[in-house]
Amino acid sequence: MTARNTSFDASTCGICGQSPDARHDCDGHGAGRRADYVVVGTRGGIAEFREADTESRVRRTDAAVLALNLGVEESGLPGRRFSCLVVSDEYGVTRSDFRLA
Repeated sequence: MTARNTSFDASTCGICGQSPDARHDCDGHGAGRRADYVVVGTRGGIAEFREADTESRVRRTDAAVLALNLGVEESGLPGRRFSCLVVSDEYGVTRSDFRLA
């Protein structure tokens, strides 16, 4: 698997491509924040990551899915920095629009 193109147009939403205006902010995913993370390790198909600039709690996700979202090999996840859009919603917290840092 090779790294995918991670360039983006900052003038549009990374999820839907809309311009970030007042109407878009009411659309649900426009209400989130971009967070930076670092993968601290993988074990048994699970990737462990935490916010990059703090000693925040370790979060876990499926390593294969995270690797696919970032366009990298699963074995290349440890130490990898990425950002994603974090939105609180009816499911708890949804992370989307993954980008390599």
